[in-house]
Amino acid sequence: MTSPNQSTNEQHLPRKGFSTSEFLAFSSAMMIILSIVAMLPLIPNDFFPFLRIGEEIIKTGHIPTTEFMTYTKFGNPADYPYWLSSLFFLGVYKLGGATLTVIISMLCIGGYYSLLWLCLRELKAGLITSGILLILVVLNGALFFTMRPQVLAYPLFGLATLIIIRWQKGEDRHLWVLPLIALLWANIHGSFVVLFFILFPALIFGSGNRKRLVLFTIISLLSTLVNYYGFGVWTNIFSMVNNQSIQLYITEWKPPVNQGWQLNLFFLGFLLIPVLTAMAKPKIKITYWIWYLGFGWMALTSVRYMIWFLPFEALLLSMLIDPFFKKLLGNSRRFQNRTLNVVIGVCFLIFPLTLLPGIRNHWLPQSPPALDDITPVEAAVWLKENPQLPDNWWSDFNFATYFTYELPQRKMFMSNRIQDLSIDLIEDNYQISQAIYNWGSLLEKYDINVVIPGIQQQPDLIKVLSSSPDWREIYRDRQAVIFLRDQPPDNP
Repeated sequence: MTSPNQSTNEQHLPRKGFSTSEFLAFSSAMMIILSIVAMLPLIPNDFFPFLRIGEEIIKTGHIPTTEFMTYTKFGNPADYPYWLSSLFFLGVYKLGGATLTVIISMLCIGGYYSLLWLCLRELKAGLITSGILLILVVLNGALFFTMRPQVLAYPLFGLATLIIIRWQKGEDRHLWVLPLIALLWANIHGSFVVLFFILFPALIFGSGNRKRLVLFTIISLLSTLVNYYGFGVWTNIFSMVNNQSIQLYITEWKPPVNQGWQLNLFFLGFLLIPVLTAMAKPKIKITYWIWYLGFGWMALTSVRYMIWFLPFEALLLSMLIDPFFKKLLGNSRRFQNRTLNVVIGVCFLIFPLTLLPGIRNHWLPQSPPALDDITPVEAAVWLKENPQLPDNWWSDFNFATYFTYELPQRKMFMSNRIQDLSIDLIEDNYQISQAIYNWGSLLEKYDINVVIPGIQQQPDLIKVLSSSPDWREIYRDRQAVIFLRDQPPDNP
């Protein structure tokens, strides 16, 4: 039974079927979303080290307990909570390369935004409102579309949000799915804690059956412990959040700055809600405000958390602007040709498939590559053909993350696992990269025998190495140069 103070948006009304006009509106938004995802290249440092972790798990038969990708930190204790993602990525990439990998990314991100669409429709947002908000969220969220373990968590996040929104309306028959989400999420990515940032406010301020939600929240908490690390999966989260190297050197862990059109949109949306609230004075359940404020605070402390805030911003905006759109558009019925709606909608959903790597290059002039331009594919091929080169390599950061997978027998100076690296090592890496005055002594300090700078990324380093009598160039392509020490010192 609906409580007297429950908003119209929250009333539990029978859901109508998925009409062809809704299918057309939904497919229009999904075409834009999936097209963006299909065109994005794989970024080396976001993807290939996880393939390497997957290979190590298969090779050894267990999850690694020490660092194995660098020679500078080799053997140091290390955790690999993304083990399931790593195995999954490796299987997908081995089976279908970049094309199948992008298809999986499209399914995850498309599934996530499909669930957000259902959330908006649960709140009785109109088709126009839902479509506009979905596109706005996508424009902001595209910053986080590159393929990495976090992407696998997006549909789990969307599904949990939909279940709780329906629970708010008195429908609690799907709460049993929450522990399954927690179990899978905890073995995929450390962001599983976000699930409980949804559940705890609902327990305190929500309007559904609290007893059942308490039960399934407890089971969900216990489900997160069913993993290789047990309770350690929780301590790993807090160690990552408080890790000084991550805080200092990874941009997405820093607070957002109002620079660039995407962050302009983020701050505009963030500030628009209080203004619209003052003007419209809507009746919105407090749970949505708590989610908005909680996730909003997180997003203001770190760019990384924006992706979790945007859906709750969209939910609030839908309740604020939908009455305006309904009043403006009236009750006129549009797009009522059922056959035409279905045909156009199906075409919209098929079109992004033509943008997949391996397909788009057949019809799209100057098609973007499947791998990002900073991926040293040609250099990796040459290095494989020259196994006689000595060990202890320094390279551009993105090069190193690609070599980690393509040349697993070679241990690099550093990897993308910044949390395992000391500040001194990261600073020394920067000094070498920029050819700062003591670059030569640092190459000696770390017994570096091969240096692989990027032509665009480290022009100064290439210049000083080219003029040094201790180094000679042995390879060059459009991306990378390889230098070999003329007389490599004996390693201790």
